[in-house]
Amino acid sequence: MNRRQFLLLGTALPVALVAAPAVIARQRHYDLPALQAELARLPLSLHNPGSWNLSQMLQHCAQSVRYSLDGYPRPFSSLFQHTAGRAAATVFRAAGAMRHDLNEAIPGAAALDASLPVTQARDLLLQALADFQRYDGPLKPHFAYGALDKQAYAAAHWLHVRNHLDALVAV
Repeated sequence: MNRRQFLLLGTALPVALVAAPAVIARQRHYDLPALQAELARLPLSLHNPGSWNLSQMLQHCAQSVRYSLDGYPRPFSSLFQHTAGRAAATVFRAAGAMRHDLNEAIPGAAALDASLPVTQARDLLLQALADFQRYDGPLKPHFAYGALDKQAYAAAHWLHVRNHLDALVAV
């Protein structure tokens, strides 16, 4: 990257991070009830190609939703949350898609139970999403993104679950 490109990026990125949330809010609707309906119909024979089985993947997504209500066990630093974390959340929402390591556990999260039946794991995720939608108290900061309002958290949950669902393959 040459000096001119670096200076342009240094000027454009802060402007984009300030302006993007308002633009994003007008552009996309992250429909959690539709996602729940899709999860309820999820074929239980699907295969998660990563290091977790389908049950563990669903448990992981349920953990993420639950932690937004109860608190994440090991958050990243405030500096990370206010810089790279906030930028990542903004970019994911603007793109309407999240891309992250699908084999990476939430820092400090409880171990995922490989033997838990897929139906139970799916029910945990459905219940977590229902609880999130009904919840009207203060949400806990995301471990990477920091403080999020209900709409931003709904988007983060939708994008996270969708990223995992899109990776599933038929067996």
